[in-house]
Amino acid sequence: MLLMTLISATLAVAQPAPVLDAAATLAAPGEARRLVLDGHSWSCGPEGACVARGSGASQPALRECRRFVARFGAVTRYERGGIALTEAELAQCNTAAAR
Repeated sequence: MLLMTLISATLAVAQPAPVLDAAATLAAPGEARRLVLDGHSWSCGPEGACVARGSGASQPALRECRRFVARFGAVTRYERGGIALTEAELAQCNTAAAR
């Protein structure tokens, strides 16, 4: 019995945490939304924080951000793989919201 408990505990610890491939903060928060876009499963909360799980399509981060903004609206932050876009890149990205 003790052996089974130890094995179960070890397996529970060994499970990797879900990988967050990208994250964004919406400039105009609204209702909670979910959407699969370019291989990412996006989930946005009512406070405007959005996270993506999944490997996503291989594309430049700025293009990915523009596609996100076209669906969700302007962002104040966008990052992929732990690297955030610069202010200048965010300005370029947010031009997709004006279309």
